[in-house]
Order: sequence, then structure tokens, then C-alpha cells
Amino acid sequence: MLSKSEKQLILTLKRPRGRSKEKLVLVEGIRTVDEALSADIEVSFCVRSPKLCDTLRGKQLAATLDNGSTKIRNVSDAELDTISDTENSQGVLLVCVEPRNGLSSFSVETTSTVLVIDGIQDPGNLGTLIRAARAFDISVVISLEGTVDFWNPKVVRASAGTIFHSHLFSESWKNVTTWLQEHSITVLAADMGGEDIAEFHVQTPWALLVGNETKGVRPSASEVSTRISIPMSSNVESLNAGVAGSTLLYLLANK
Repeated sequence: MLSKSEKQLILTLKRPRGRSKEKLVLVEGIRTVDEALSADIEVSFCVRSPKLCDTLRGKQLAATLDNGSTKIRNVSDAELDTISDTENSQGVLLVCVEPRNGLSSFSVETTSTVLVIDGIQDPGNLGTLIRAARAFDISVVISLEGTVDFWNPKVVRASAGTIFHSHLFSESWKNVTTWLQEHSITVLAADMGGEDIAEFHVQTPWALLVGNETKGVRPSASEVSTRISIPMSSNVESLNAGVAGSTLLYLLANK
């Protein structure tokens, strides 16, 4: 059974201010919850409804939860729908402790690759970039001020759970600039007017900056970066930040 205070807590965690205050995050959906549990993230409690067992994968997850130490609150499908952040709940929700680390805890190596997110507001774009960074073995993902927070429920879902297996840091541009310089990391910026990525050669360690959907990266970041772009058909005006950034990561990682 879910208490009134737990229900209110879940509703609070849908808002950035609530997540920041409580240092907790919501994780929804069978695949995403499964990824969170496999990453050994600290779970406060789980909310589960009968709908979880409608699929084979859901039944397997239910068995994992039953055999573990996670505190489980069983509710009806209707009650879970009232607190879910999704239109179609899959019957499971976790409240987890937000992972927090400082950038100084990350050890830079000669083969390190970095993704820096500057002011991206769309949760789907950020989740896509985190997923792509994981797919292409990017070492670390850094978000700058003005970016939608990593633990927005929509970001977590868009990352398909890869967020729980990624090195993530939220830092100011001032701190990131110092860190990049200290470790002699080549800084690149996604820019439609930049050098053709096909003609560009770079050695690790490098960092790719992907900026706001309409404004691009901040001027102070652009000033210290080499601008690179993806050649496109003249019939296409632009790509969204998630697609453009993911494509550049793939091309850079395979150079």
C-alpha cells in the first residue's frame, strides 16, 4: 500500500525543484527499471501494479523485485496511473537516490572522449545523446548550466536506461573550461558553419560540445572550440540536436 506522503513525494519528484530538494529521481517502465536495478542504483522504494505481469519481461522483473531487498508498494493499475509520469504506465515505478559525483572524481586518460551538453532544453534530445554516448563508448557526459537536468523522468526514459551506466556530471562552464585545459583536451563544437567532419582529423582526448536547439553553443565556448559540421543535402535545413550530436559522436569515435 502506498502512503499519502509517498504519493505526494512521487508527485513532487516530477518537478525540477522537487528533485533538487529531495535528491531523488523517478524511474518508470520495465526496461528502464531493469537497467536501474542492474546498475545497483540505490532504491528508496518501488510502486507496482498488476499490469506489470501482463508481459513476459514484466513477469521476469516482478520476480527479480520479489527476490530482492527493494521495498515494494503494491497498488491498483488505476492508482499507479494517477501518479505516473507516462500516459501508459507499464505497472512499475522506482523512487531512487540521485547519483551524485564531482567532475574531479573522473580520471582522464589519453583515450578519453567527452560529450558536453550546453543548454539543451528538450528531454528527448538529451536522453538520445546520453544513449548515443553509451553506444559509442564516450567516456563521460557533462551538462552545463541551462540544460534540462539529467534526472528529468523524460530524459531517463529517452536514454532507455543507459543513463544508469554512464559517467554524468553537471558543472558550470567555468569549471569545465578549467578542467578541459588542465587535461589538454581538444575541444570541438557542433556548428552548421563548421569544418566538414569528413575532412577533420582529431586525436584523443577530445570533447564535443552540442548546444541549444536554436542558439547552438554559448559564444565563450565557441571561441575556444574548433567548429565541425555534418555535410547535408541542400533540401534539408538542419537536424535536431539529438540526431546531429549522435551522428557526430559516431563519426568522431570511429576516426
